[in-house]
Amino acid sequence: MWLALLGKLNTKELLWKKGLLQEDQLKCPFCLAPTENLNHILMSCPISWTIWCTIAKDLDQLLSMPGNFRQHFEEWMKRQWRNTVTKKLWCSAFFAVSWSLWLMRNEIIFQQKEMNMQMLCNLIRWTVAFWTKAWKDQIPYSVDELARNFDVIPVLFP
Repeated sequence: MWLALLGKLNTKELLWKKGLLQEDQLKCPFCLAPTENLNHILMSCPISWTIWCTIAKDLDQLLSMPGNFRQHFEEWMKRQWRNTVTKKLWCSAFFAVSWSLWLMRNEIIFQQKEMNMQMLCNLIRWTVAFWTKAWKDQIPYSVDELARNFDVIPVLFP
């Protein structure tokens, strides 16, 4: 994700600029928009944005569309939280959504998989829940409990 934040992720548009793709190969694999670039695939594509908003809503937050992916990251990270656990879950969610969108994009392109937004949102919830096991903070819920009750995290950690 550091490549994405630096604007150097090898999207179709970047590969075209490097002479590796033809102009007719630039379509977004999610929505078939004419050009897949970093901001589009990871943020402004209607499918990507729906996933961002779904995960944010689970955490009782509303999003507004930023100008670019880097601004999205900065706005996401500057939100204020009452406790460190909720803040860590929120920060983890950013990377889980970004990474999952990129992986899904690659699976569609290279493995001919189909987009399933509900399945992708569930995978993101499970990823965030699983990552909690690497934290020093002991959470009184199992990975399974967190993932299955992701939309009530704001109630679990007031």
